[in-house]
Amino acid sequence: MSLGAVDLPYFSENGFRRAQCSATGLWFWSRDAARKTCGDSQEDEYTFIGSPLISGFSETGSALKDKMRETFLNFFEQQGHTRVEPYPILARWRDDIHLTIASIAVFQPHVTSGLVPPPANPLTISQPCIRLTDVDAVGASGRHLTTFEMMAHHVFNRPKDGEVHYWMNECVEFCDRLFTAALGIDANEITYVENPWSGGGNAGAAVEVIVGGLELATLVFMNLQEDEDGDVEIKGIKYSEMDLQIIDTGYGLERFCWAAAGTPTIYEAIYPESVSWLKELTGFSQILEGTDINLDELLGQMSRLLALRKVLITRLAERGVEIDEQTLLSVSQPLSRIYAIPDHMHALCNMLGDGLVPSNAKAGYLARMLIRRVLRMRDELGLNVSLSDLAEHHLQFNFEVSRMKQTTAGFLQILQLEEERYNIMLRKGENVVKGMLKSLPLDAVEIPDEILFTLNDTHGMAPALVIGIAKSSGWSNVSLRSGFAAELAQRHASQAKQAAKSTSKKRGLPELPPTKKLYYDDVWMTNHNAEVLHCSKEGDDWLVVLNQTCLYPEGGGQACDLGSINGIEVVNVQIENDIIIHTISNSLDVGTQVSVELSIDRRRQLMDHHTAVHIVGGAARTLLGPHVYQAGANKNTDSARLDITHHSRLSRNDLDEIEKLSNQVLQEIKTTEKMELPRAQADKEFGFDLYQGGAPKGGDVRILKIGEHDVQACGGTHHDEPA
Repeated sequence: MSLGAVDLPYFSENGFRRAQCSATGLWFWSRDAARKTCGDSQEDEYTFIGSPLISGFSETGSALKDKMRETFLNFFEQQGHTRVEPYPILARWRDDIHLTIASIAVFQPHVTSGLVPPPANPLTISQPCIRLTDVDAVGASGRHLTTFEMMAHHVFNRPKDGEVHYWMNECVEFCDRLFTAALGIDANEITYVENPWSGGGNAGAAVEVIVGGLELATLVFMNLQEDEDGDVEIKGIKYSEMDLQIIDTGYGLERFCWAAAGTPTIYEAIYPESVSWLKELTGFSQILEGTDINLDELLGQMSRLLALRKVLITRLAERGVEIDEQTLLSVSQPLSRIYAIPDHMHALCNMLGDGLVPSNAKAGYLARMLIRRVLRMRDELGLNVSLSDLAEHHLQFNFEVSRMKQTTAGFLQILQLEEERYNIMLRKGENVVKGMLKSLPLDAVEIPDEILFTLNDTHGMAPALVIGIAKSSGWSNVSLRSGFAAELAQRHASQAKQAAKSTSKKRGLPELPPTKKLYYDDVWMTNHNAEVLHCSKEGDDWLVVLNQTCLYPEGGGQACDLGSINGIEVVNVQIENDIIIHTISNSLDVGTQVSVELSIDRRRQLMDHHTAVHIVGGAARTLLGPHVYQAGANKNTDSARLDITHHSRLSRNDLDEIEKLSNQVLQEIKTTEKMELPRAQADKEFGFDLYQGGAPKGGDVRILKIGEHDVQACGGTHHDEPA
């Protein structure tokens, strides 16, 4: 069974009719009885360029975005929604994605699974997001962005509990009233295109809202979850109904601004000062000298059809703009770079402003990729400005500095260091590329993906740069397939998702209750009684599960406690699905009472090192900057290791100062605070910097607070008195 038509009372009561798009085959709803296409096809043009469809907005740039955002949020506040402040761009509360890619992502997985209540219900938000799947199209298409704000209104219904705020009909009504009453859009310009949504293990009916040929919103009605035995099939995957009914909407702030400004491309609407400045620096007007090209007409058609070059040239000719392919490229290529630079700079302001440090791995790779794209495009345009110059201009006109966690000086310093590394990479790049390609025939037409991946991930050399070096070094026929940069970004995103999947050994235990963790009640507890709930043989060992234990299992980079059960040595302690498993050499009878002993000397050493890691990490963050986060840690009996995110190698003076401050903390802070809070409360009270060591599972979060020096979510064992 598939999802049926989105046939809502609001449609029938307000003069809509359902029709099938003659171009795409999708079904849509419109008040325009003569409409044959859905509004979002190659046959549909942008009708708002030069003739804005949203009235009442004379501004451009940041002022336009601010006014549009407030209009949206105020509208939904008046409809009974609570405004929620945007979440960080770095998704530290999740371990399966690096960046916030949608407004619903800030509520996944804990709210959408029903484990944690939402911060408000219903709510409205305008969430900064970054998606790099279309990075190659940014600038070239006239409409694509890597960085955008997703305005939204969300509802989390629990029909089985009698909690239903509103569902599909009311959602469409809110959208339609926003467009027509609040924004003054002609009702006949709006189409609602049926297109079921699926992703992240969930699915549901959805409509895409098209105005003037531009998709302005998507309304998703998420009520399905992946289930092999489910009776609903979408895109080959089976689903069944879940307990929650979630309204997941997305309204593109920048696209609203474009429809209100009516500019030829989206970039003139949201980054007008940057576009004008870069055109002036490049002398772009000289390219058009001696031609009678109508630039606005050209750009308007490019925004929709640049990928279809021949169709674009034909359509331009129909409008009296005669242009050949070579002239088209001479105009479009520099423009695409002029447009892409402010978009990429906006992404970098968000990423580095939120504390990210560029690197060759994880989210840091995504920042470095964008930095090097900007530098390459700058060089191709022949601009004599530094990366820091570009950043300062962007901060002045396009970004609210108060949103940054990073200091402006720290932000500019990171960019300066990255430009220096880029220049070093360029100097060494030719020899590196030649070495990697030495076995590749000179008449090859492409470079193997694995070589491009290695050069990118190990040497920080972007694929487009590699192609350029290869061409000048004798491999003149090689080229890069379209979308490769997006593939690289997706590769890193996939690695994050894969790393988030549990790789721990599954023991095949029977269904058992969670083990009571006595080490949280008293870290100095050395012995207690317990009941044996399970005992099974694994190789030469026996796996024992007790109803309660004072032995800490390995986790969070901390080695496990050791001890004994009824005098039998415990050689390993692990946890699986909240069940703690002790490894011993003999069997124990299920149901019997046993005595558990802890090796207190080992516990003390582990607490020494784990508490020290928190103190040293807090000192590093205080001294080096807000971009310092824990990138990894290991706590054992003989030593501890802390990896941090920082843009430079630590000097001897840095290390001495961190040691000095850490010892000062030991003298000044007498006790630590340990607490367990509901996740929503923890997030609200302490923010997402809590998750230094990764995103904890479950609805409650254990927190260690060392005065005002350091606060982190941590499930390890720590001293009550750090000194």
